[in-house]
Amino acid sequence: MCIRDRLLMLLGLAAAAGRSLPNGSLIVGYGTSCGDTSKMIQEAELGVNVIIWFASNLIADRANRATVQSGVNHTCVANVAKYLKDQGLETTHLISIGGWDAPHPNTSWSGSEWAETWINWNRQEVAVPALEWDGYDGVDWDLEGNDLVTSPWNLFSQQCLDLVGQMSQSLKQAGFIVSLVPPQSYLDSSTSQYDTSLLHNDPDFHPEFAYHGQNVYAYWLAKYGRSQTVPTFDIIDIQFYESFSKAASAILGRGVSPASYLASVVREMVAGWTVDFGTDPDSGLQSENVSISASQLVLGFSHGSSGPEYKSLFIAPHQIGLAWEELEAHERPRGLMFWNMENDGEASWLPNGSLWNISFTREFNKILHVRKCS
Repeated sequence: MCIRDRLLMLLGLAAAAGRSLPNGSLIVGYGTSCGDTSKMIQEAELGVNVIIWFASNLIADRANRATVQSGVNHTCVANVAKYLKDQGLETTHLISIGGWDAPHPNTSWSGSEWAETWINWNRQEVAVPALEWDGYDGVDWDLEGNDLVTSPWNLFSQQCLDLVGQMSQSLKQAGFIVSLVPPQSYLDSSTSQYDTSLLHNDPDFHPEFAYHGQNVYAYWLAKYGRSQTVPTFDIIDIQFYESFSKAASAILGRGVSPASYLASVVREMVAGWTVDFGTDPDSGLQSENVSISASQLVLGFSHGSSGPEYKSLFIAPHQIGLAWEELEAHERPRGLMFWNMENDGEASWLPNGSLWNISFTREFNKILHVRKCS
């Protein structure tokens, strides 16, 4: 049986039990380990209804076989999923691919071949039938750069870009969920610039930091944004907590109100913006309008970072709530995301160096009303 026929068979089996996101608003949380199931369960009870388990990579093993590499304890995840299901708490479970300093997918195999590998891995190595768990509901693309300036992972090859797009379409057609989680500069509605390098700086805000992107994730929306008649990417989570992000530049550098800034970015992304792909002939695209529907858009936050540089911005939940109030109902994003569940409820770092203990899950649930809890 050829690769195409095997993939079609697998797609048919998977599509018969298509995965879905919870209806309505989403609170998305990243789980960086599954050692403490009680913490993961508590976060879900309080509001998280999409858990993205961190992380996995698409690599060649020592025998040069396409391999999904992951340190996640899948049986632990299955136990969490079983408990939440038994409690009637609808929750979707994705697994991320990539992360900062992680390798980009091995391009020795095509996107369709990787989709076949992933579906087999999810069914044969991850699923736990005894716990009524069929494996992850899909993938979350979190491909980023690397601390080492000379690393090859500070550049997206065209082969990698097309691999991700093709694999995403194959998985979507197979009934799985596909998510993107770009750092803000990797999908930036404030500029038409496009480049596959991840070594750019902002000349007006911490120019010494040279690890920004330029709309590289926009390529996937422009070329692979639809799979047959439906969007390929179910949710697109914008990391406003990227180091020295555009959000930080506006809020800390220019004194823009956080609520007003978030509302303006949402409107820009939903309305769409022009990206000049023609500056990179390998893209095969010219100037294209890129947009994200409100039903796809998720705003991502973190607890900030310590130290005098204050690299990662913390935006207080009440400001996020004010942004929600500023937006009309039809303009509001699908949900809110945060990094990470293990540390939720602990210290958040304010720009002045002080600490504020806060639970994103509790505060986001007050805005979105995902769970009924005290």
